[in-house]
Amino acid sequence: MDVSNPLKAAELLSAYFISKGGNEVEFNSIVAESLKKLKKDVENQSWLRRFQAFAPNMLVTTNWDDQLEKIFDGIANVVIRKDKCPQVSNSGRNILKIHGDLSRPDSIVITQSQYFSFQREDTYLNRKIYTLFSEASPVFIGYSLTDPNIGFIYDEVYAHLGEEKPPAYMVVHPTVSDHVLQESKLLFENKNIHIIKADIETFLKDLASDYKEFKNSTKRFLIEHSIIKERSSTLITKIVTKKPIERETVLETFSTVESRHQAISALVEILNNQVLFKEFGGELLSPENRISYREIDRITESIIWMTNESGYTSPEVKNKFYSSIMKLCSKSDGVWDFDRAERPFLNVLRISPKPVHDIYEDRIKHIIEILKWSAPREIGKCWGTWKVFSQYTSWLSELDIQHILNVLEHDEVLDYQKSDKRWLLKIKESENCSESQKAIIDRLTET
Repeated sequence: MDVSNPLKAAELLSAYFISKGGNEVEFNSIVAESLKKLKKDVENQSWLRRFQAFAPNMLVTTNWDDQLEKIFDGIANVVIRKDKCPQVSNSGRNILKIHGDLSRPDSIVITQSQYFSFQREDTYLNRKIYTLFSEASPVFIGYSLTDPNIGFIYDEVYAHLGEEKPPAYMVVHPTVSDHVLQESKLLFENKNIHIIKADIETFLKDLASDYKEFKNSTKRFLIEHSIIKERSSTLITKIVTKKPIERETVLETFSTVESRHQAISALVEILNNQVLFKEFGGELLSPENRISYREIDRITESIIWMTNESGYTSPEVKNKFYSSIMKLCSKSDGVWDFDRAERPFLNVLRISPKPVHDIYEDRIKHIIEILKWSAPREIGKCWGTWKVFSQYTSWLSELDIQHILNVLEHDEVLDYQKSDKRWLLKIKESENCSESQKAIIDRLTET
């Protein structure tokens, strides 16, 4: 038997089995059981972590085994050929098994006739893959360059869309012979398929490196936020040119939850990576290479207006926002400058992280340090930060006040001093200060 063509060889075996009284499903079942017995467990490969990270939400496989399901800990949604009611998840990861699954012998494609039948099927999976190939750039991994399975739907898509179809990429193992590689490059180049010669570990390592560089690039930022670029530019131009910005104007400019979430993400990213600010005509101050405190203040205010109205895009964006404010408004030189300290302190008070956030303790201690340095009309102490604190004591939550008192009572470096009495009594006046906290303040200030 010629086994160089596995589909034809399987067809002959199936024909022989059926001639002896069997049927197609029984033949598939025997093949499935034989393959299960041959399967060997292997230790996790070093590239699996990167594969899990980079794998898209839609994975298409012609394999019958459950290896992909195991890689994703059994939580991926699996759609198998011949499913009567296929359900694709719009939010989670999907595995589309277009040649069936070993647990369902009636679904698997083994023989040449089954393969041709599969190609003729107008199934949900075929239509789904056609859409994927039409709209995205597929990456083929683990295929032989001579495998006939690779081309049937892709060729159909290409015939319809031609050069308008996004490019595709095929990762082939370095052991492929040079003549096969060159022939395939020539063949696939005309179909906008680009061949990458590498083992999967090297490919994923290079992909991770390139992705990290792209993720931090201006190009990625502009592509990701292209839809709101014009509106974002208008807002930041007003900030740069010191024109007034009103809450209602910002909320009207970004009038839907979706557009506000996009704007919040973009503005938070600008705070986190300030080089992006220059893309909108802004300038960075030397020597710290940062946005001015006035501009940070206006950007922060715009973000808070939108989050108060529509919430944060995600916990990650919220955390990045808090971390950026702490970095810009508590770690830079101007924080302790009498003329400039007011604005950065205002923004540290503005944010409201919970104790679970990494920067919560740092924020509380920074507030205490600033308050120890603040007083009205007192030489050696900052009047501007005192003014901000007096005006916005309500921005300190009951939880914040409790943590401030805990630090004053138990921290050897920031423990209570007589000079703290003035600002503690101001906190006592806050609407968020509880009766038990007022009692602690009385005990501290009367000592």
